[in-house]
Amino acid sequence: MKIFVSSLIGGMEDFRAAAVEAIQSLGHEAGTAEAFSADANSPRVACLAGVRDANLVVLILGGRYGAIQQPSGISATHEEYREARGKKPVLAFIQQGVEREPQQAAFVQEVEDWEHGQFRAAFSTREQLRNEVTRAIHQRELALAAAPVDANELLSRALAMVAHQDSRHFGQARILLRLAVVGGPMQQILRPVEIERPELARTILQAALFGTAPIFDTSESNSTELISDRLSIGQSNGNAVSIDERGSILISFRVPSERGMGVVLEEDISERLRAGLTFSAALLDQIDSAHRLSRVVVAAHLEGSGYSAWRTRAEHQHSPNQVTYTRGFTEEQEEPVHFQPPDQARAALAYDADTITEDLVALLRRQRI
Repeated sequence: MKIFVSSLIGGMEDFRAAAVEAIQSLGHEAGTAEAFSADANSPRVACLAGVRDANLVVLILGGRYGAIQQPSGISATHEEYREARGKKPVLAFIQQGVEREPQQAAFVQEVEDWEHGQFRAAFSTREQLRNEVTRAIHQRELALAAAPVDANELLSRALAMVAHQDSRHFGQARILLRLAVVGGPMQQILRPVEIERPELARTILQAALFGTAPIFDTSESNSTELISDRLSIGQSNGNAVSIDERGSILISFRVPSERGMGVVLEEDISERLRAGLTFSAALLDQIDSAHRLSRVVVAAHLEGSGYSAWRTRAEHQHSPNQVTYTRGFTEEQEEPVHFQPPDQARAALAYDADTITEDLVALLRRQRI
């Protein structure tokens, strides 16, 4: 495995050497700026190419920011971080007990605020950094050593999850949108004792109500239950989220229907799917920060929509009292929708959420026309 070491060079030589030692002790190839050509025109380009060529990036942040690069207006380390972010795993190690320059403090804050796709650890001494780098890479090795991803098995689980009808909520929320996110390779992500802990349920509920992508209604009552290996948190209106020990997530949304007209608005579906994908990405980062689940399958299903027409908000505003039911009334349930091939990189949940949402909406729309 190729691992690029990114940090300020001046004053950080001993820490960089410790990181290289850790990488090489595990049998991997360390890429560093020092190893590139001394050609004055190539170091920046070579380092960014080294980041793109690496399987993993080790980011080490101390007190100093470094010289500003042209034309980006940020430091070389900052450039390397942004080149890697969202495209490959970043293991970030942040030095403690140092006074940070203002730009470096802002850089550290940017790294710490990024919710998707990276491991973070603190260090003070050379030996601590070496141990933390060794531990983090080893954890990733264990994740990669898991069984190969069986996309068809993940898809089967996702389809079974979204197709399940829950009679407890059906009468109160006649139309439900279900979104399943199933990760692989299949393995245990939450220990039995972890999924039973009240702290996990409280954390999920807090994020569902007040997080960056809230999926619950703050005016509704909430309930929590553990059924077998699945923790479920639901609301009286039909909104719900559940997760099992393998990290599989199921989100249910109540979908409003325009009063008296039996109309489902496309924008309502899109908004809920987008929030569900963002929420799922954040939840996976919380329970699986080492990214043991590297691939995901996404499936969606509209339940109880057989008596409704599908329209955009603009179409409905144009003729709110005239609705054409092109599909006709039916009690039959459509099949869940998914992609082919079914699996994609886990990072897509955060960075391609808009694209995934658009395509899921298109697949659901086809069933209604």
